[in-house]
Amino acid sequence: MSERRGQRPGAPEPGAIMTRPREAAREEAEDDGISSILRRSLKEAIARWAVRSRAPRPSWLRPQDEALHPWDGRRHYAEDYTFVGVLRELAVVVRLEWLPGRESHRLWVIVFEEDGVYALPGSGQQIVRGAGGGLWRVGGLTIDCDEPFARWTIGYRGKLDRRGADGRPRIEDGADAPALVREECRIDLTFLAEEQPFVPGTDDDADLLSRHLGDASWDARLLRGLRRRQSRSYVQVGELAGTIAIGERLLAIDAAALRMHSWGVRDWGGSDRALHCFIAEGKRPRLWVHRARFPWLTLEGGFVVGPQGLEPVRDLGVTVERRPAGAPRRVGLDLETSDAHGVAVEGEAISELSLDMDGRGRLELAFIRVGKEGAGIWVGQRRTLPRPDDRSSG
Repeated sequence: MSERRGQRPGAPEPGAIMTRPREAAREEAEDDGISSILRRSLKEAIARWAVRSRAPRPSWLRPQDEALHPWDGRRHYAEDYTFVGVLRELAVVVRLEWLPGRESHRLWVIVFEEDGVYALPGSGQQIVRGAGGGLWRVGGLTIDCDEPFARWTIGYRGKLDRRGADGRPRIEDGADAPALVREECRIDLTFLAEEQPFVPGTDDDADLLSRHLGDASWDARLLRGLRRRQSRSYVQVGELAGTIAIGERLLAIDAAALRMHSWGVRDWGGSDRALHCFIAEGKRPRLWVHRARFPWLTLEGGFVVGPQGLEPVRDLGVTVERRPAGAPRRVGLDLETSDAHGVAVEGEAISELSLDMDGRGRLELAFIRVGKEGAGIWVGQRRTLPRPDDRSSG
């Protein structure tokens, strides 16, 4: 067989010189894709086995866990109690956080209405220093457990600043100079539980948790993050009843409610973004969902309140219409429960408040209207500190 001019004997035909490397690259890419799928499937299988091997109820969830826990000496340890009540026309958020490493407490007392927000003077939250030992009576705010996992009382005596629906302080012209609108406030509320506590991570849907663990980057960063995450929490739905007096107005409250109790190391910049959303229909709790996105892992879950109790969320879709700053203008939730029950809700923010959290993260709270009868509270968190380069964090 004659050779073409300028061609080495035995050399591949022209055109095949580029084709074979491309074919080899494609085969390698296919192999990598198959390997990636196999690795992910293996991780997901391991995660599913680990998740399904959990005890049905954590042994640490005991009536005495309603009380404050002893400080373990870690500087960023925190313990907080949060109560949320939602009506069509208003919402209230009360939170008491113990910060023993800083010898202080952080307080929230927030009342959302359609045309404005009432919050603690100054930044919207208050840091009370010197109240050591962990107290349930700080800065005019009092909470008390009458019966574990069943009944709590919440009281507040003090002043709240009037803000606009965008969360900015409202200023009116006074006799001498413009001044903040500040009102006397008196809150007397009782939380009555309607369901057993729900423990995020433990009571979340096992398949949902397994999928996210299968998607995670199993490396040193993940292990370090899980070690740092040494915190515990539970949420409970119920009813919040009583009165709120603001200035000369007296508001009767009979609202769907959610409370959360958590303790452990707290880092407001730990996740890049996170959210909690509680929705009520009429005077009944409807659903609660949570999500936290880390560079190496996403954790999410929650529940829908059904006829048979709390139904864990198996699949969660979240859409937001963002604004240049502050809370989203609109939010949408599309979820499926463990028994294949689908739920879709869309809400519009009607008032909001942003809070800086220790210079590490920012919280955006919004009172949202959902459909004709629903309402809710949206809490979005975003990290404000830049993350260190991976090379320096390894």
